[in-house]
Amino acid sequence: MSHHVVVRDDQEPALIFANGLSCSRELVGQLLEWSPKVIALDGAFDRLADWGIKVDVVLGDMDSLNQGALGTMLDAPGSSDTERQERAQAYVGQRQDGVLCVHTPDQEATDLEKALRWAYDQGHRAAHVLWANGQDADHFIGNLHALAAVPKDFAVTMIQDQSRIFRLPNQFSKGYAAGTRLSLWPFPTAYGVRTENLVYALHREDLHLGKRVGIRNQVDRTAIVRIDHQEGCLMLQEPLSTPL
Repeated sequence: MSHHVVVRDDQEPALIFANGLSCSRELVGQLLEWSPKVIALDGAFDRLADWGIKVDVVLGDMDSLNQGALGTMLDAPGSSDTERQERAQAYVGQRQDGVLCVHTPDQEATDLEKALRWAYDQGHRAAHVLWANGQDADHFIGNLHALAAVPKDFAVTMIQDQSRIFRLPNQFSKGYAAGTRLSLWPFPTAYGVRTENLVYALHREDLHLGKRVGIRNQVDRTAIVRIDHQEGCLMLQEPLSTPL
């Protein structure tokens, strides 16, 4: 499987691969048809290369390249950041030509946070994140934190085979079929949440992790759903079968 011939001036959402559970190749292929810029966290690079997917950028502290074997070499006593960058770039270049290797050693942020920050700084204002559902719960929660931390003008969607999650603007409306399951996730708090056309309506109520969330709600009738909140961070999980 390969991808794009032409990148359309970063108009399409960047496609960022974390290093969690794989989704279907069919889903990956559908997203690659739009010719996005493909950004791989260092732990995902070899997996993508094995799938035959061309990567534009590999980003991270590089300790997970080659199943972690390169990290052991990079951590050798006396290795400078420049040497780490050069060794990582040499390894990546052996697997694929033309890949930009961005070494981000900051340990105060996860690799996904750093990838999203880098994409935003490069001018991207939308991104799809795949493979973000980690095998351990802390990976997934950390990735939700990364999603919650992006600037409000950066539209980021975490996509899995059956669903996608994205941060809602303060005012959101979209058409759904009756019975569609929607879940609202405050992260950690969303104030003054109001909904229209959901079976379990909210009337300017607050949602808090650990106290009250809005999961497994349903669309009441085939029509527009409106979800507003006054402050805080509110995420929506919807079925992937709804239009991207």
